[in-house]
Amino acid sequence: MEENLKTTKVFYGFIFLLLLSILPGYVFAQVSSFSQTGIIADQNNIKLPSVTVLNKKTKQSVVSNVAGGYSIKVNAGDTIQFSMTGYRLLTMTANAARKSYNVVLRESVENLKDVVVTALNIKRGEKELGYSVTQVSGDDINKAKETNVINSLSGKVAGLVINSGAGGPAGSSRVIIRGATSITGNNQPLYVIDGIPMDNSNYGQVGTDQFGGGVDMGDAISAINPDDVETITVLKGPAATALYGSLAGNGVILITTKKGTNSKELGIDFNSTNTIETQLTKYDDVQYLYGQGRNQLIPVDQAQAFNSLFLNFGARLDPGVNYVGFDGVTRPYALVEDNIQNFFRTGSSFNNTIALSSSTENSSFRFSAADLRYKDIVPTSDIRRNTYTFSGRSKFGSKFSLDVRATYLNEDVNNRAGLGDSPSNIGMNFNGLANNIDQELFKTNYKNAQGDYLDWGGGQFRINPYWVINEMYNKTNKDRLTGALNATYQFTKAFSINAKAATDITFLDYESYRPRTTPGALGGQLDQVNQRYTTNQVEVLASYTKQVSKDFNVSARIGGSINERIRKGTNSSFSNMIVLDAISATSYLDKVVVPNDIPRQIRSVYGLATVGFKNYLFIDASIRRDESSTLPEQNNTYTYPSLSSSFVFTDAFKIKSNILSFGKLRASVAEVGNDTDPFLLDLYYSLNQLPFNGALNGKVSSRIIPPLDLKPTRTRSYEFGTNLKFFKNRINFDASYYTSDSRDQINIVPAALSSGFPQQLINAGVISNRGLELLLSGSPLSANSQIKWDMSINFARNISKIKSLSDRVGQYLTLSEARWAGLRVVAKPGEQYGTMMGYDFLRDPNGNVVLNSASLLPIIDPQMKVLGKGVFDWTGGFTSRVSFRNFSLNAAVDVKYGADLFSMTNLFMHARGSAMATLEGRAEWIASEEQRIGEKKTAAQWQAEGRVRGFVPQGVINTGTAANPVYTTNTRAMDPTLYWQTFATDGSNIATPFVYKATYVKLRELTLTYTLTAAFSKQLGIKGASFGLVARNPFIIYKDVPNVDPDSNYNNSNGQGLEYGSLPTRRGWGFNLNAKF
Repeated sequence: MEENLKTTKVFYGFIFLLLLSILPGYVFAQVSSFSQTGIIADQNNIKLPSVTVLNKKTKQSVVSNVAGGYSIKVNAGDTIQFSMTGYRLLTMTANAARKSYNVVLRESVENLKDVVVTALNIKRGEKELGYSVTQVSGDDINKAKETNVINSLSGKVAGLVINSGAGGPAGSSRVIIRGATSITGNNQPLYVIDGIPMDNSNYGQVGTDQFGGGVDMGDAISAINPDDVETITVLKGPAATALYGSLAGNGVILITTKKGTNSKELGIDFNSTNTIETQLTKYDDVQYLYGQGRNQLIPVDQAQAFNSLFLNFGARLDPGVNYVGFDGVTRPYALVEDNIQNFFRTGSSFNNTIALSSSTENSSFRFSAADLRYKDIVPTSDIRRNTYTFSGRSKFGSKFSLDVRATYLNEDVNNRAGLGDSPSNIGMNFNGLANNIDQELFKTNYKNAQGDYLDWGGGQFRINPYWVINEMYNKTNKDRLTGALNATYQFTKAFSINAKAATDITFLDYESYRPRTTPGALGGQLDQVNQRYTTNQVEVLASYTKQVSKDFNVSARIGGSINERIRKGTNSSFSNMIVLDAISATSYLDKVVVPNDIPRQIRSVYGLATVGFKNYLFIDASIRRDESSTLPEQNNTYTYPSLSSSFVFTDAFKIKSNILSFGKLRASVAEVGNDTDPFLLDLYYSLNQLPFNGALNGKVSSRIIPPLDLKPTRTRSYEFGTNLKFFKNRINFDASYYTSDSRDQINIVPAALSSGFPQQLINAGVISNRGLELLLSGSPLSANSQIKWDMSINFARNISKIKSLSDRVGQYLTLSEARWAGLRVVAKPGEQYGTMMGYDFLRDPNGNVVLNSASLLPIIDPQMKVLGKGVFDWTGGFTSRVSFRNFSLNAAVDVKYGADLFSMTNLFMHARGSAMATLEGRAEWIASEEQRIGEKKTAAQWQAEGRVRGFVPQGVINTGTAANPVYTTNTRAMDPTLYWQTFATDGSNIATPFVYKATYVKLRELTLTYTLTAAFSKQLGIKGASFGLVARNPFIIYKDVPNVDPDSNYNNSNGQGLEYGSLPTRRGWGFNLNAKF
């Protein structure tokens, strides 16, 4: 931490020097001025929001509000400019005799040069691009203000699939663009902020061997301040991302941050979003008729109660009947509603940002300070995050400009929730709690008078949640410092050179404490992680652009970069506590400290050439050469090209139509390479941390045979698309079809036993992706002068298929596994990526379940089968904005269809008698048993007489022979408790009944905003303000999976489709206030 404090001091010194160098240019002159106000509308008298009004003399600009109103400070004679995409530019001269000026903007078919940010932070006209690019504005992202800014893109970009994970706002997100390109490696995109690639490493997640174990430690992108984001651009295919090289093999997400305003006045922007956080998902398929016990019997003593805390196979609940509890206290045998959900609290989120900005003719700056205070629904779990961002730009003469950006972030997270099969996972540990037990009873029954843990029947794998939140803890402190210098020298109008240097340093300190009587950590355990993640980037880009003739314009760019990433630190574990009154490393007897120093570097050169013909035909060609430190010397240099073209046929053929306003065809072919992780090329050695006979012994640290001739993975992609605009650009349609093959997959596969190693690293396998993306957007109701409706619908279908694997792999390669439940997520040749393999029931030729003729229990088929897949068939989204006068209503819907989810939560709910399905046959079985006992018959006699009533398993019985089976529909009944506890339990290996369709429709955002009129804002002495009601994730409109969110997954790795012990998804209700001064 001392090193962190030094870094903080250096950072603030850096900011101070920047301010000293840039701010002297800001001198605010006081001149005689007045405010010009008015209303902006189109030729149909439709009020236009978001029109930019610029005073070209002072550089001050404002934006019209929802009602089209504007107010700008001017001097007589100033030139005022009104601009908006899709409309003709309008200018006027300010006149003190006419302070109110209403404006009419006319639509322009020619005004289609929408500017988007592309690779290397190059801004280009959208009509020039031969590949698909989607840009989302900061306003659209911040409508509902997700704490994790990337989650705001859910349902808004075709082909972008986001899984927000179960770790909450401090956790990581899984983001996939156009399917997986690596079978076992990283499939997440590269994030680039203001042209600088960032390291988005996951600091530790569930189900991995990293230090976090059962918690999601989050990633870098989850901590970006949403209020600092100007736009997010998604580059989807290799043609769009090839210039970023092997770092961008899975696509690129470009984040452009806000800069200084075009105003000499000091602008102040305050944004506050405050919500309460509640449970979106609750147990919705639970039986409330029967309570604690076994064999339909009520516990009669403390021992029986203790051994049936998580069994709901007792008698019918009756508040007039008493039972003996696990603590020996007699209570009514009555239903306790929401006995599990009541453990969770109402959370809160307070997110406030204040930003200062200004500019002169040659300089601009913006400084923002953000404060986030988040209280999770899980008790004692919370986040405190402060972010400070400075960006400045100065022009020195007419040729040289310098951009500076620096960010400092400090984040403290207390008690990240345990996930998956972590013993501290509250969702797992309360699963199946008997309906008549109030979970608050454990609040006073988790420790004895000496402070030692009291067993509650969960063993070492299910710790009492009140012990987890009150006695155990984990805490994370993160300090992140980023800085970037961006210098441009314009030698001539056509030729310039740009140089960038950036650094991104993260200090991560994590500590997890388990007291000495904690199950699974007897004697006590303290885990500490101290890591430093550093990314350094240096690049130079020379650009030449020229209109060489009336018909042709050309541009050429050539550059190079060095990207270096280093992870360095220690992972420490301390056990057997000997000093009981102090929690520190010195209080433990046994100590294991594992240092690490993991560097990697990529050196690159690249070039891009563009030729434009008559402003309707554009051809791009690029090439990049990477040299990676993680590949063998003979293969560590690899080159890949791209070629794309855009043809605006409406301009080429001079099509003039009231229906078709604009039409473009595009096509591209591209290739991109990818390397592997560090330290896989050679054997390396280390010392065992635990001594043997008083000495530390050496060992080979790798379990993998070093590869002899490892090659980079290569992905080749083809893309075809069109963009059409109709009815004077009011309706926009975009379509893309793509196909790609990723070959020479770098995979870890089983090794021959004779090698002495369990695994080896080889190039093995091909994965293909093909898909279709559609986008329809526009303003269908803009003809109405009172109401304006803007909407967008997107659709994407992607099929990822494993074409081949190495012969050394066998039938499939396991990506993830529910070890004790008999299901694996695999890569299997001929099947889709993420296929689920597991055990099914034995079935007859008609698909009916075959039952054991004696026990009536289903027979297990010994052969593993395909039971589903963890990826969606298609995804889609719908966004809507309805404006009426000063009000606007915004909604965003997210749709995902066709994936499967193996829910171990539901498996155990059936095994413990909590699920609704376990009710079938219970009343009949109880009545049958009472009658049998009354008649003093044995179970065998009762069965022989055919008088058993109860649960009738669906299926058939073989009344023939094994060689010549004859299948008869079963009509016999059995004990429902025996049925569910036999195969719906740990180790049964039957997954089929608990593989559900993960299809869902979610309302992601709903906001209602009122914007103050320009006149009223002026009366208040402010430039503008808005107030809005916010709902984040308010409803799940449709889902198939009971009791859990269908978006739940065990972790954010490649093995999607497994769920266990999911915590409730959070939803937020609150308000947003924005004020400009």
